[in-house]
Amino acid sequence: MKKGFVQTANFRLLKEAEKIVARRGAREASLVLIQGKYGIGKSELTERWASENGHSFIRAKKVWTPRAMLEDIATELALSVRGSAKDIENRITQHLAQTMQALIIDEADYLADMKGAAKLETIRDISDVTGTMVFLVGMENFPAIVQRYDHIASRVARIVQLNPLDLADVQVTCKAKAEVALTPALVEQIHRDSKGRMRHVLNAIANIEVWAEANSWAEVDVAHVKGRALCADFTGHLAAVRDRGL
Repeated sequence: MKKGFVQTANFRLLKEAEKIVARRGAREASLVLIQGKYGIGKSELTERWASENGHSFIRAKKVWTPRAMLEDIATELALSVRGSAKDIENRITQHLAQTMQALIIDEADYLADMKGAAKLETIRDISDVTGTMVFLVGMENFPAIVQRYDHIASRVARIVQLNPLDLADVQVTCKAKAEVALTPALVEQIHRDSKGRMRHVLNAIANIEVWAEANSWAEVDVAHVKGRALCADFTGHLAAVRDRGL
């Protein structure tokens, strides 16, 4: 598979949101929530976006404590993690206030749990003090989690809904990534079978390339892959097993 990043419609949504929030009126309204289904490529998309724009990308972890979160953010910013949690937070806020470097936190659903939203509160404090933009990337219900906390929800400048890839996105992806020619009909099948999930699209391309190499196919059409699973879907497999009564 060819290397490189594909700028899909979701990528353009992020760029648009960044421009709008950068021109916001209220300084403290600096949080952007990014939501979307699993498998549509949120992590790869936002990590690449961070890299291209000089933002800092941090992936939240389920085992994070407030201090562990601060240490990971400080490490990403090349700051010391010595001293108390407050010392680390102060270094982060001083750095961001000077650089105005945006933060992107993936798997942001982990910022709030049954014990409360201490980690989300800390992120709110950092964005309030510095005015830097913070993009929180979560699953479909993530905005509903944030909405439980009115004082934090009031800081949300924008909610970006990332969508499954449309046919045009899949066409662009196949052209940019596949090392073997794919017919338009096969690309359409990839779009249908993947349900617009980037993870499945890339898996389909990888599978087709293996089959094409093994069979010396210069171009691959629907007929070549008839009866083959282009992209494995674990949940779909389980549903099929249940339907068969196995």
